[in-house]
Amino acid sequence: MTLDYYTACIPYSLTNLASQLKSPTLVRIDINIPVVDGRIMEDNMRIIAYAHILELLSEYAGLVVVAHQGRPGDEDFIPLKQHWVALRKLLPSKIDIDFIPKDKVFTEETKSRIMDLREREILLLDNIRMFEEEQKWNPEKSQFIKFFKGVIKSCVNDAIPVWHRAHTSVMALPYIARTWVGLRSMYELKALSEVMRNAKDCAIIMGGAKLQKIQYLTSILSRMEGFTGGLPGQLVARVKGYDLGPRNNSFLESKMSREDFEAAKILAEKFNVAHPVDFVVLDNGEIREVHIEDMSKCNGIIMDIGSETVEVYARRLQEKVYRIRAGPLGVYEKGFSNGVELTKLIAGLGLIFLGGDTTAEIVKYGLDRIILSTGGMLCISGGAFIHGLAGENYPSVDLILKQNKL
Repeated sequence: MTLDYYTACIPYSLTNLASQLKSPTLVRIDINIPVVDGRIMEDNMRIIAYAHILELLSEYAGLVVVAHQGRPGDEDFIPLKQHWVALRKLLPSKIDIDFIPKDKVFTEETKSRIMDLREREILLLDNIRMFEEEQKWNPEKSQFIKFFKGVIKSCVNDAIPVWHRAHTSVMALPYIARTWVGLRSMYELKALSEVMRNAKDCAIIMGGAKLQKIQYLTSILSRMEGFTGGLPGQLVARVKGYDLGPRNNSFLESKMSREDFEAAKILAEKFNVAHPVDFVVLDNGEIREVHIEDMSKCNGIIMDIGSETVEVYARRLQEKVYRIRAGPLGVYEKGFSNGVELTKLIAGLGLIFLGGDTTAEIVKYGLDRIILSTGGMLCISGGAFIHGLAGENYPSVDLILKQNKL
Protein backbone atom coordinates (compact mmCIF):
# COMPACT_ATOMS: atom_id res chain seq x y z
CA MET A 1 0.00 0.00 0.00
CA THR A 2 1.30 3.45 -0.95
CA LEU A 3 2.26 5.58 2.05
CA ASP A 4 0.00 8.60 2.65
CA TYR A 5 2.83 11.08 3.19
CA TYR A 6 0.52 13.89 4.21
CA THR A 7 -0.95 11.95 7.13
CA ALA A 8 2.42 10.49 8.08
CA CYS A 9 4.07 13.93 8.13
CA ILE A 10 1.48 15.72 10.27
CA PRO A 11 3.41 15.03 13.53
CA TYR A 12 6.50 16.53 11.84
CA SER A 13 4.82 19.58 10.34
CA LEU A 14 5.23 23.20 11.42
CA THR A 15 2.21 23.87 13.63
CA ASN A 16 3.79 25.95 16.40
CA LEU A 17 6.74 27.86 14.97
CA ALA A 18 7.59 29.61 18.23
CA SER A 19 8.42 26.31 19.94
CA GLN A 20 9.65 24.36 16.90
CA LEU A 21 12.15 26.80 15.37
CA LYS A 22 15.35 27.76 17.15
CA SER A 23 18.16 30.04 15.98
CA PRO A 24 19.92 29.14 13.82
CA THR A 25 17.51 27.08 11.68
CA LEU A 26 18.67 25.42 8.44
CA VAL A 27 16.00 25.60 5.72
CA ARG A 28 16.18 23.72 2.41
CA ILE A 29 13.98 25.37 -0.23
CA ASP A 30 13.77 25.16 -4.03
CA ILE A 31 14.14 28.44 -5.93
CA ASN A 32 15.35 26.74 -9.12
CA ILE A 33 13.72 28.91 -11.80
CA PRO A 34 14.06 29.57 -15.56
CA VAL A 35 17.14 31.48 -16.73
CA VAL A 36 17.04 33.45 -20.01
CA ASP A 37 20.27 34.90 -21.42
CA GLY A 38 21.94 34.50 -18.07
CA ARG A 39 19.20 36.28 -16.11
CA ILE A 40 16.68 34.62 -13.82
CA MET A 41 12.95 35.21 -14.38
CA GLU A 42 12.21 37.03 -11.12
CA ASP A 43 8.41 36.98 -11.46
CA ASN A 44 8.37 33.19 -11.11
CA MET A 45 5.79 31.83 -8.69
CA ARG A 46 8.31 29.51 -7.05
CA ILE A 47 10.62 32.24 -5.76
CA ILE A 48 7.67 34.40 -4.72
CA ALA A 49 6.14 31.55 -2.70
CA TYR A 50 9.38 30.82 -0.89
CA ALA A 51 9.97 34.50 -0.17
CA HIS A 52 6.67 34.53 1.76
CA ILE A 53 7.71 31.40 3.66
CA LEU A 54 11.12 32.82 4.59
CA GLU A 55 9.47 36.02 5.75
CA LEU A 56 7.28 34.04 8.14
CA LEU A 57 9.95 31.64 9.43
CA SER A 58 12.46 34.43 10.04
CA GLU A 59 10.09 35.99 12.57
CA TYR A 60 10.85 33.01 14.83
CA ALA A 61 14.50 32.19 14.10
CA GLY A 62 17.60 33.24 12.21
CA LEU A 63 17.74 31.24 9.00
CA VAL A 64 20.44 29.54 6.94
CA VAL A 65 18.90 28.92 3.53
CA VAL A 66 20.13 26.17 1.19
CA ALA A 67 18.97 25.96 -2.45
CA HIS A 68 20.15 25.08 -5.95
CA GLN A 69 19.89 26.38 -9.52
CA GLY A 70 20.16 24.20 -12.61
CA ARG A 71 22.41 21.20 -13.10
CA PRO A 72 26.20 21.11 -13.66
CA GLY A 73 26.89 21.58 -17.36
CA ASP A 74 23.55 23.23 -18.18
CA GLU A 75 23.14 26.88 -19.20
CA ASP A 76 20.98 27.63 -16.17
CA PHE A 77 23.63 26.37 -13.74
CA ILE A 78 24.56 29.68 -12.15
CA PRO A 79 25.34 31.10 -8.66
CA LEU A 80 22.45 32.24 -6.46
CA LYS A 81 23.47 35.90 -6.27
CA GLN A 82 20.62 36.95 -8.58
CA HIS A 83 18.20 34.97 -6.42
CA TRP A 84 19.49 36.86 -3.38
CA VAL A 85 18.75 40.17 -5.13
CA ALA A 86 15.27 38.95 -6.06
CA LEU A 87 14.56 37.80 -2.50
CA ARG A 88 15.83 41.10 -1.14
CA LYS A 89 13.21 42.88 -3.27
CA LEU A 90 10.44 40.52 -2.15
CA LEU A 91 11.21 40.52 1.57
CA PRO A 92 10.24 43.47 3.82
CA SER A 93 13.03 45.87 4.75
CA LYS A 94 12.95 44.78 8.41
CA ILE A 95 14.43 41.41 7.38
CA ASP A 96 18.18 41.31 6.74
CA ILE A 97 19.21 38.79 4.07
CA ASP A 98 22.84 38.29 3.04
CA PHE A 99 24.53 36.08 0.45
CA ILE A 100 27.43 33.67 1.03
CA PRO A 101 29.34 32.86 -2.19
CA LYS A 102 30.63 29.36 -2.90
CA ASP A 103 34.21 29.92 -1.74
CA LYS A 104 33.03 31.09 1.68
CA VAL A 105 30.24 28.59 2.40
CA PHE A 106 32.13 25.95 4.42
CA THR A 107 34.45 28.31 6.32
CA GLU A 108 34.94 29.20 9.97
CA GLU A 109 33.94 32.76 9.17
CA THR A 110 30.54 31.59 7.88
CA LYS A 111 30.12 29.21 10.81
CA SER A 112 30.67 32.13 13.18
CA ARG A 113 28.08 34.22 11.35
CA ILE A 114 25.59 31.34 11.50
CA MET A 115 26.04 30.97 15.25
CA ASP A 116 25.32 34.68 15.74
CA LEU A 117 22.08 34.67 13.71
CA ARG A 118 18.99 36.11 15.35
CA GLU A 119 15.35 36.51 14.34
CA ARG A 120 14.78 38.40 11.06
CA GLU A 121 18.29 37.56 9.82
CA ILE A 122 18.84 35.25 6.84
CA LEU A 123 21.95 33.87 5.16
CA LEU A 124 21.44 32.49 1.63
CA LEU A 125 24.21 30.02 0.78
CA ASP A 126 25.39 29.70 -2.81
CA ASN A 127 24.15 27.04 -5.26
CA ILE A 128 24.53 23.78 -3.33
CA ARG A 129 24.93 21.81 -6.56
CA MET A 130 28.29 23.54 -7.03
CA PHE A 131 29.58 21.15 -4.38
CA GLU A 132 30.35 17.62 -5.62
CA GLU A 133 28.95 16.07 -2.44
CA GLU A 134 25.39 17.22 -3.19
CA GLN A 135 24.68 14.43 -5.66
CA LYS A 136 26.80 11.81 -3.85
CA TRP A 137 24.95 11.18 -0.60
CA ASN A 138 27.09 9.43 2.02
CA PRO A 139 26.24 10.25 5.65
CA GLU A 140 29.54 8.84 6.92
CA LYS A 141 31.68 11.14 4.75
CA SER A 142 29.40 14.17 4.51
CA GLN A 143 31.10 17.55 4.87
CA PHE A 144 27.60 19.05 4.96
CA ILE A 145 26.72 17.14 8.15
CA LYS A 146 30.13 17.74 9.75
CA PHE A 147 29.92 21.50 9.15
CA PHE A 148 26.37 22.08 10.41
CA LYS A 149 25.98 19.49 13.20
CA GLY A 150 26.24 21.10 16.62
CA VAL A 151 25.77 24.57 15.11
CA ILE A 152 22.25 24.29 13.68
CA LYS A 153 19.47 23.97 16.27
CA SER A 154 16.55 22.97 13.99
CA CYS A 155 16.00 22.10 10.32
CA VAL A 156 13.15 22.53 7.85
CA ASN A 157 12.83 20.46 4.67
CA ASP A 158 10.59 22.57 2.43
CA ALA A 159 12.11 21.50 -0.87
CA ILE A 160 9.31 19.25 -2.12
CA PRO A 161 10.26 19.76 -5.80
CA VAL A 162 13.48 17.76 -5.18
CA TRP A 163 12.07 15.14 -2.84
CA HIS A 164 12.33 12.46 -5.50
CA ARG A 165 16.13 12.85 -5.41
CA ALA A 166 18.36 11.45 -2.65
CA HIS A 167 20.60 14.51 -2.58
CA THR A 168 22.75 15.45 0.38
CA SER A 169 21.11 18.78 1.27
CA VAL A 170 17.75 17.10 1.89
CA MET A 171 18.94 13.71 3.13
CA ALA A 172 21.37 15.16 5.69
CA LEU A 173 18.91 17.32 7.64
CA PRO A 174 17.73 14.74 10.23
CA TYR A 175 21.41 13.91 10.92
CA ILE A 176 22.04 17.56 11.82
CA ALA A 177 19.10 18.51 14.06
CA ARG A 178 15.38 17.95 14.64
CA THR A 179 13.82 18.31 11.20
CA TRP A 180 10.35 19.52 10.28
CA VAL A 181 8.43 19.24 7.02
CA GLY A 182 7.93 22.72 5.56
CA LEU A 183 4.73 24.67 5.09
CA ARG A 184 4.70 24.67 1.29
CA SER A 185 5.50 20.97 1.21
CA MET A 186 2.59 20.10 3.52
CA TYR A 187 0.26 22.20 1.33
CA GLU A 188 1.22 20.18 -1.74
CA LEU A 189 1.25 16.85 0.10
CA LYS A 190 -2.35 17.49 1.07
CA ALA A 191 -3.28 17.90 -2.61
CA LEU A 192 -1.41 14.71 -3.48
CA SER A 193 -3.15 12.84 -0.66
CA GLU A 194 -6.60 13.93 -1.82
CA VAL A 195 -5.86 12.85 -5.39
CA MET A 196 -4.55 9.46 -4.31
CA ARG A 197 -7.65 8.82 -2.21
CA ASN A 198 -9.97 9.76 -5.08
CA ALA A 199 -7.96 8.53 -8.07
CA LYS A 200 -10.98 7.01 -9.83
CA ASP A 201 -12.48 10.50 -10.07
CA CYS A 202 -9.23 12.03 -11.37
CA ALA A 203 -7.68 12.73 -14.75
CA ILE A 204 -4.23 13.97 -15.72
CA ILE A 205 -3.35 16.12 -18.75
CA MET A 206 0.28 15.46 -19.66
CA GLY A 207 2.16 17.95 -21.81
CA GLY A 208 5.68 19.32 -22.01
CA ALA A 209 8.63 18.17 -24.09
CA LYS A 210 9.32 14.71 -22.70
CA LEU A 211 7.63 11.49 -21.70
CA GLN A 212 7.69 10.65 -18.00
CA LYS A 213 9.22 7.36 -16.90
CA ILE A 214 7.25 4.36 -18.15
CA GLN A 215 6.88 2.92 -14.63
CA TYR A 216 5.44 6.24 -13.43
CA LEU A 217 2.94 6.44 -16.27
CA THR A 218 1.90 2.81 -15.94
CA SER A 219 1.16 3.32 -12.26
CA ILE A 220 -0.64 6.64 -12.78
CA LEU A 221 -2.73 5.54 -15.76
CA SER A 222 -3.80 2.37 -13.98
CA ARG A 223 -5.49 4.67 -11.46
CA MET A 224 -6.87 7.50 -13.59
CA GLU A 225 -7.70 8.63 -17.11
CA GLY A 226 -4.92 10.23 -19.16
CA PHE A 227 -4.93 13.05 -21.72
CA THR A 228 -1.90 14.28 -23.67
CA GLY A 229 -0.63 17.40 -25.39
CA GLY A 230 2.76 18.83 -26.30
CA LEU A 231 5.28 16.29 -27.57
CA PRO A 232 3.75 13.43 -25.53
CA GLY A 233 0.47 14.07 -27.35
CA GLN A 234 2.18 13.87 -30.73
CA LEU A 235 4.05 10.75 -29.65
CA VAL A 236 0.91 8.91 -28.55
CA ALA A 237 -0.85 9.86 -31.80
CA ARG A 238 2.14 8.67 -33.80
CA VAL A 239 2.33 5.23 -32.15
CA LYS A 240 -1.40 4.86 -32.70
CA GLY A 241 -0.68 5.01 -36.43
CA TYR A 242 -1.24 8.67 -37.33
CA ASP A 243 1.05 10.35 -39.85
CA LEU A 244 1.77 13.88 -38.59
CA GLY A 245 3.55 15.02 -41.73
CA PRO A 246 7.25 14.71 -42.63
CA ARG A 247 8.50 17.70 -40.62
CA ASN A 248 6.68 16.76 -37.42
CA ASN A 249 7.53 13.07 -37.74
CA SER A 250 11.19 13.96 -38.16
CA PHE A 251 11.16 16.44 -35.27
CA LEU A 252 9.49 13.91 -32.99
CA GLU A 253 12.12 11.30 -33.83
CA SER A 254 14.90 13.80 -33.05
CA LYS A 255 13.43 14.64 -29.63
CA MET A 256 12.16 11.25 -28.49
CA SER A 257 14.31 8.17 -28.03
CA ARG A 258 13.53 4.68 -29.28
CA GLU A 259 12.69 3.82 -25.66
CA ASP A 260 10.13 6.67 -25.60
CA PHE A 261 8.42 5.27 -28.69
CA GLU A 262 8.34 1.78 -27.21
CA ALA A 263 7.00 3.12 -23.90
CA ALA A 264 4.29 5.12 -25.66
CA LYS A 265 3.30 2.05 -27.68
CA ILE A 266 2.90 0.02 -24.49
CA LEU A 267 0.80 2.76 -22.89
CA ALA A 268 -1.38 3.16 -25.97
CA GLU A 269 -2.04 -0.58 -26.07
CA LYS A 270 -2.65 -0.97 -22.34
CA PHE A 271 -4.58 2.24 -21.55
CA ASN A 272 -7.03 4.44 -23.39
CA VAL A 273 -4.73 7.48 -23.42
CA ALA A 274 -6.32 10.42 -25.24
CA HIS A 275 -4.30 12.36 -27.81
CA PRO A 276 -5.17 15.58 -29.71
CA VAL A 277 -7.67 15.26 -32.54
CA ASP A 278 -6.44 18.43 -34.23
CA PHE A 279 -3.43 20.74 -34.11
CA VAL A 280 -2.51 24.37 -34.64
CA VAL A 281 0.28 24.43 -37.23
CA LEU A 282 2.60 27.10 -38.60
CA ASP A 283 2.94 26.60 -42.34
CA ASN A 284 4.95 29.12 -44.41
CA GLY A 285 4.10 31.90 -41.99
CA GLU A 286 0.40 31.00 -41.92
CA ILE A 287 -1.26 29.76 -38.75
CA ARG A 288 -4.09 27.28 -39.27
CA GLU A 289 -5.82 24.35 -37.61
CA VAL A 290 -5.50 20.91 -39.14
CA HIS A 291 -7.45 17.78 -38.18
CA ILE A 292 -5.27 14.81 -37.28
CA GLU A 293 -6.58 12.82 -40.29
CA ASP A 294 -5.21 15.52 -42.62
CA MET A 295 -1.81 16.00 -40.97
CA SER A 296 -0.10 13.62 -43.42
CA LYS A 297 -0.75 16.17 -46.19
CA CYS A 298 0.48 19.10 -44.09
CA ASN A 299 4.02 20.45 -44.12
CA GLY A 300 3.43 22.83 -41.22
CA ILE A 301 5.03 22.63 -37.79
CA ILE A 302 2.78 21.71 -34.85
CA MET A 303 2.64 24.59 -32.36
CA ASP A 304 -0.37 23.74 -30.19
CA ILE A 305 -3.39 21.54 -29.67
CA GLY A 306 -6.38 22.55 -31.79
CA SER A 307 -9.69 24.08 -30.73
CA GLU A 308 -11.62 20.83 -31.30
CA THR A 309 -9.20 19.09 -28.94
CA VAL A 310 -9.85 21.81 -26.37
CA GLU A 311 -13.60 21.20 -26.61
CA VAL A 312 -13.33 17.40 -26.49
CA TYR A 313 -10.90 17.44 -23.57
CA ALA A 314 -12.89 20.05 -21.63
CA ARG A 315 -16.14 18.11 -22.00
CA ARG A 316 -14.58 14.90 -20.71
CA LEU A 317 -12.52 16.57 -17.98
CA GLN A 318 -15.47 18.46 -16.51
CA GLU A 319 -16.83 15.10 -15.40
CA LYS A 320 -13.81 14.57 -13.12
CA VAL A 321 -13.60 15.71 -9.49
CA TYR A 322 -9.84 16.32 -9.79
CA ARG A 323 -8.14 17.55 -12.95
CA ILE A 324 -4.34 17.67 -12.99
CA ARG A 325 -2.56 19.77 -15.62
CA ALA A 326 1.11 18.85 -15.96
CA GLY A 327 3.27 20.63 -18.53
CA PRO A 328 2.56 23.03 -21.43
CA LEU A 329 0.32 21.78 -24.24
CA GLY A 330 1.75 24.11 -26.88
CA VAL A 331 4.45 26.69 -27.55
CA TYR A 332 2.95 29.27 -25.18
CA GLU A 333 6.13 31.39 -25.29
CA LYS A 334 5.19 32.37 -28.85
CA GLY A 335 1.56 33.09 -28.08
CA PHE A 336 0.02 29.68 -28.79
CA SER A 337 -2.38 29.50 -25.87
CA ASN A 338 -4.97 26.76 -26.39
CA GLY A 339 -3.63 25.10 -23.27
CA VAL A 340 -4.60 28.26 -21.42
CA GLU A 341 -8.10 28.13 -22.95
CA LEU A 342 -8.47 24.52 -21.84
CA THR A 343 -7.38 25.45 -18.31
CA LYS A 344 -10.04 28.16 -18.14
CA LEU A 345 -12.71 25.66 -19.22
CA ILE A 346 -11.75 23.16 -16.52
CA ALA A 347 -11.04 25.74 -13.80
CA GLY A 348 -12.74 25.54 -10.42
CA LEU A 349 -12.59 23.35 -7.35
CA GLY A 350 -10.43 20.31 -8.06
CA LEU A 351 -8.06 21.80 -10.66
CA ILE A 352 -4.43 21.14 -9.74
CA PHE A 353 -1.87 22.92 -11.91
CA LEU A 354 1.64 21.45 -11.70
CA GLY A 355 3.93 24.35 -12.51
CA GLY A 356 7.36 23.05 -11.62
CA ASP A 357 9.85 25.65 -12.83
CA THR A 358 7.69 26.45 -15.88
CA THR A 359 5.16 28.66 -14.12
CA ALA A 360 5.85 31.37 -16.70
CA GLU A 361 2.82 30.13 -18.67
CA ILE A 362 0.33 30.79 -15.89
CA VAL A 363 1.90 34.13 -14.97
CA LYS A 364 2.00 35.27 -18.62
CA TYR A 365 -1.73 34.71 -19.08
CA GLY A 366 -2.92 35.54 -15.56
CA LEU A 367 -3.95 31.95 -14.94
CA ASP A 368 -2.58 32.03 -11.41
CA ARG A 369 -5.30 34.48 -10.34
CA ILE A 370 -8.02 32.50 -12.14
CA ILE A 371 -6.97 29.17 -10.63
CA LEU A 372 -6.63 30.43 -7.07
CA SER A 373 -9.81 32.52 -7.23
CA THR A 374 -11.93 29.59 -8.35
CA GLY A 375 -10.82 26.99 -5.81
CA GLY A 376 -7.95 25.38 -7.71
CA MET A 377 -4.39 24.75 -6.53
CA LEU A 378 -1.00 25.73 -7.91
CA CYS A 379 1.67 23.18 -7.06
CA ILE A 380 5.35 23.98 -7.63
CA SER A 381 6.51 20.42 -7.03
CA GLY A 382 6.26 19.42 -10.71
CA GLY A 383 8.09 16.14 -11.30
CA ALA A 384 8.13 15.30 -7.59
CA PHE A 385 4.32 15.41 -7.54
CA ILE A 386 4.25 13.00 -10.51
CA HIS A 387 6.74 10.82 -8.61
CA GLY A 388 4.38 10.66 -5.63
CA LEU A 389 1.37 10.18 -7.86
CA ALA A 390 3.04 7.06 -9.22
CA GLY A 391 3.27 5.71 -5.68
CA GLU A 392 7.05 6.16 -5.40
CA ASN A 393 8.69 7.05 -2.11
CA TYR A 394 10.41 10.27 -0.99
CA PRO A 395 13.79 9.22 0.50
CA SER A 396 14.48 12.40 2.50
CA VAL A 397 10.99 12.37 4.02
CA ASP A 398 11.36 8.72 4.96
CA LEU A 399 14.39 9.82 7.01
CA ILE A 400 12.35 12.52 8.75
CA LEU A 401 9.79 9.90 9.73
CA LYS A 402 12.60 7.76 11.14
CA GLN A 403 14.73 10.60 12.56
CA ASN A 404 14.42 9.55 16.21
CA LYS A 405 16.30 6.38 15.27
CA LEU A 406 19.20 8.18 13.54
